[in-house]
Amino acid sequence: MEARVFGVFLVTALVIVGLHLVFHPVRVLGMNTSIFYMDEKQTLAAFFTTVTAFLVGCLAMRSSLRYEGRKKLAGLVYGVFFIVLAADEYFEIHEYANTMIKEGVGEDGLIKNLTDQSWIYSLSVLVVLVFLMLVIKIRLSSIEVRNVLMLGVVCFLGVLTFEFLGSATYGLDVYVYLVAMEEGLEMVGVSMFLLGSLLELKEA
Repeated sequence: MEARVFGVFLVTALVIVGLHLVFHPVRVLGMNTSIFYMDEKQTLAAFFTTVTAFLVGCLAMRSSLRYEGRKKLAGLVYGVFFIVLAADEYFEIHEYANTMIKEGVGEDGLIKNLTDQSWIYSLSVLVVLVFLMLVIKIRLSSIEVRNVLMLGVVCFLGVLTFEFLGSATYGLDVYVYLVAMEEGLEMVGVSMFLLGSLLELKEA
C-alpha cells in the first residue's frame, strides 16, 4: 500500500513538472499569474508540496507517540518541521524573512550581496539546523525507513543547488527549466519523506 501511495504522489509531481514546462505562460480563471508556472505563489506545485508536507508532519507525529526517549523526541521535532514547511510553502515565510533581512542590512557589502542572491545565505543557520535534525532522524530510523529518508535528503540538497543556479539566472530563458528542477526535486523529496512516514507508521 505504501508503495502505491508513493507512486501516485510521484506521478502527480512529474505531471505538474510537465505542465509547468508546457503551459507556464497560460493563465486560467482570470488569475494574474499562472497556476502552472512553478515560481509563483498559487500554483499546482505549491498546493502539492503544502498538502504532502502536512501529511508527512501529521504521520510522523502520530508515529512518534508510539516511541519513547530520543526516538520520540526526534519524531516530534521532525513532524513539527514538516508542518512548518507546509505553512512556509503556502505563506512563503522564508521569502518574507529574507526580504526583512535585506531591508535590515542598510549598507552595500558582502552580506547585502548574499541576501540579494538567495534566501539560503540569510537563513543559512536555519538550513544547517534542519539538515542536522534530518541526520538525527535518519540515524534513529530503521534501515528501510533510513534509505528512503536519505533519498529525500538528497532531493532537498538538489533543491538548494538549483536555488543557487536559479538565482544566478533569473530573467533568462533557462530559468524556467531550473525552476522545474528545483520545484520538481522538492515535490519528489517530500514524496520520499511521505513514503518514509508511511513505512514508519507501519512499523510503529
